Amino acid sequence: MAVGTVTDISVQKRNKNRVNVYIDGDFACGLDSVTAVSARLKIGGEISAEDLKRIVETSEVNSAFERAVGYLSSVPRAKREIARYLADKGYDKDVIYKAIERLEFYHYIDDRAYASMYIRSKIKKYGSYRIAAELKQKGVDSAVISELLDESDGESDNAVAVAQKYMSSHRTTDKQRVKRFLAGRGFSWDSISQAVCKLSDDGAFSNDHDDD
Repeated sequence: MAVGTVTDISVQKRNKNRVNVYIDGDFACGLDSVTAVSARLKIGGEISAEDLKRIVETSEVNSAFERAVGYLSSVPRAKREIARYLADKGYDKDVIYKAIERLEFYHYIDDRAYASMYIRSKIKKYGSYRIAAELKQKGVDSAVISELLDESDGESDNAVAVAQKYMSSHRTTDKQRVKRFLAGRGFSWDSISQAVCKLSDDGAFSNDHDDD
């Protein structure tokens, strides 16, 4: 096990919260100040290559954790979104895994809670197909998505409201246009059919004779 002597610890010019560590006169690594203090690094102290590797990893996890918290500060994110973000910032898989574990421990990320909030924010504008596709793209588990969407009833009523708003803003009473619009918004065929029937009963369409 190689052992070296810490010959200098200096604050980085561009980031006062990080330090550069030199061993046997050569630059060894950069660390966040908290990790350097916690590891009790000091000039003249000896350190093994194994211990240095462990300290560097701890610093990287701290850095990744802080970056992720900053990323989460403006908008909640799913776990996979955080992992992608950290990977794009150059962190390796082990560091990302440990950073995410810490985020989950402190409840910064919770895919179920995130999905529930996401559904509530979208359910009045979009159908379940579109919402499910978007959540899957964000990395939320399919079973969680299905369960939460099943708990969110009233999609046909939402489809009616969305259709009415569309018909008003586009000044249209064309049934087929409304059907296509609702399909594009990700509503299921059952919900579209029920919504169209409700609107038809209310006399909303000019082409009610066309049931295709």
